[in-house]
Amino acid sequence: MQRVRRSAAVVVTAVLALTTTLLTTTPANAEPIRPDSASPESALAAAPSRSDGSSNTLFFIHGFDPKDASDTDCSSYWASAKRHFQSKGWRGGLVTYGYYAGGKNCTYKYAGSRQSSLTTISKDLANRIYNGYSRHGRKVDVVAHSMGGLVIRSALYHVRKGTAGFPPYLYVEDVVTLGTPHDGASTAQLNLCKVFLGSPRQCTQMTPGSDFLKGLPETPSNSRFGTDWTVVSSFDDTTVSEGSGVGVNAEHKIQYDDSGDKALDHSELKSVRTGSYRGRLKHSGSWTRWSNREAPLERARFAVYFHASR
Repeated sequence: MQRVRRSAAVVVTAVLALTTTLLTTTPANAEPIRPDSASPESALAAAPSRSDGSSNTLFFIHGFDPKDASDTDCSSYWASAKRHFQSKGWRGGLVTYGYYAGGKNCTYKYAGSRQSSLTTISKDLANRIYNGYSRHGRKVDVVAHSMGGLVIRSALYHVRKGTAGFPPYLYVEDVVTLGTPHDGASTAQLNLCKVFLGSPRQCTQMTPGSDFLKGLPETPSNSRFGTDWTVVSSFDDTTVSEGSGVGVNAEHKIQYDDSGDKALDHSELKSVRTGSYRGRLKHSGSWTRWSNREAPLERARFAVYFHASR
């Protein structure tokens, strides 16, 4: 009798094991979940939904610092941008990310230097977003200026690729880059970097055709639930050409003209928040005609407010 009960128990156990396997097998068309060795349960967090609104935490990422001490002050760098988003009723947190040891007033900071690889910085950024937000099912938006756009572009690429040391996934709903050297910085700017700074690694990585730039896909990578990309450039930007600033296959492109007394230079792309400027747009099709457009920070606000930019 005991032998019969034992045999029945073995059969029941086998059936339960098979049933569990069938119920938990990942469908063939589903995105695989890579394990997170630090916290396996986090891979099971419910994914947030994409939606319009101003409740996401917004990350501001600064650009290259040519100063000797690499002492970017995140507060002053993004003062105009933060005032603009606050005045327009942004309900989510407004945080800054810096990557120089001498940096000041940054919400999050990687203690690096101009010699720090952009890939290393992007790994730190990716893990901060993951540990503080994505693993808890919280989504974020990003507005990045100049080289900062390469940092978030690299972060999303390596997460998507599964590069060692990067988190298993991110939830980044919208990214806006302002004057980012997607195809490299201008020759004049790189010459200044060489003469006065000795061409630190970050300048080398921003050189057109560098291994770093060639290693990034021409179409910016998406986070796990998708990412809407908007890239902005200006014909009056002498640091990053109008072509390089929009030199990726982003869903949305904005360019400002250099005519008249309202032309926008490299720094103004991340600080001008009011007025109208001659510009043109491109949403997957052809460029629109040149006409009066909103200031770059207002265009950036539109882009991160809508989960699919207008």
